Amino acid sequence: MELFNLWQTNLVAYLFFLIVFFQSYKLSVRSVKRDGTATVLLQLLASLSAIVLSLLFSYKFPTDPKIYLLLLVACIFYAINDRFQTTARKNLQVSVYSIIGQLANVFLIIIGLTVFGDGFVPQKILGAGLILFANIFLFFKKGSFKLNKYAWTAIAAAFFFSIAISTDIGISRQFNLPFYIMLTFSIPSLFIFVFDKIKPGDIVREFNGQNKSWYLITGVSWTLTTFFSLRAYQLSNVETIVPLGATSVLLNVLVAYFFLGEKSDGWKKITAAIIVIIGICLTVI
Repeated sequence: MELFNLWQTNLVAYLFFLIVFFQSYKLSVRSVKRDGTATVLLQLLASLSAIVLSLLFSYKFPTDPKIYLLLLVACIFYAINDRFQTTARKNLQVSVYSIIGQLANVFLIIIGLTVFGDGFVPQKILGAGLILFANIFLFFKKGSFKLNKYAWTAIAAAFFFSIAISTDIGISRQFNLPFYIMLTFSIPSLFIFVFDKIKPGDIVREFNGQNKSWYLITGVSWTLTTFFSLRAYQLSNVETIVPLGATSVLLNVLVAYFFLGEKSDGWKKITAAIIVIIGICLTVI
C-alpha cells in the first residue's frame, strides 16, 4: 500500500483509468435512447465502486455545516455537467470531446479573476488563449468556423464543471476520500433521476442491455479516475500534477485513433492536443 502513497503512482494510475474512462464512456452511451437514464446508471455504478473503495480508509466527516451546504451546491453543478457530458460524449468523437473538455481550465481562470479576485498573470491568460485557440483550430474547416449543438453541449458541460470545482475546493480533504467521491456521484444522480423523470425500471433495463460490460467498466474507471486524481493532488502540488496530467489529452486522441478508429483529421487533433497541453502548462507557471 505504501506504493499508493506516492504521487507518481497515483498520477500514472489516474492517466491509465482516465483513458479507460473516456473510451469506455463512448462505447457505453453510443446507442442509448435516453441519455439521462444512462447518466444515472453510470453515476450509481461509480457510487457503488466508491463505497467499496471507502472501506480501505478511515472515515471522517466535517463538523462545519457550511461544508455540507457547499457540497450540495457543487453537486447541483456536477449534475448538470454529468447530464450534458453524456449527450456530448454520445455524439462527439472521444478525441474531440477530450480537447473541448479542457475549456474548463479557461473557465476556471475567468472565475478566479472575476469571483475570487485572483491577480492578473500574463502566463495564465496566454495559456487560456492557447486552449481557446486549439479549439477554434479544431473546428475551423474550409475557411469557416462552426460548432454543432453537441460541441456547444460539451462546452456547457465544461462550464458547469468549472463552477462545481470552484465551489467545492478543499472539501474532499475533510472526508474519507472515496466516500466524498461517492457523494459527488450519488447526489447528482438523484437530481437527474428526479428532473429527468426516470423510473427505476428504466435503469434496470438499460443495465441489462447489450452494453452492460461497458457500463461496469465506465462506472468503476470513473471512480478510480477521480480517486487517483485527487490523491495525486493531495500528495504533490498543482505545478507538478497539472502539466503531467495534461498529457491525457494527447493520449486520449492517440488511443481513440487506434482503438475507436477516429482517424479523420488525425493530424489536426494531435496538433490541437499539443497546443492545449502547452496552454495548460502555462496556466500553472
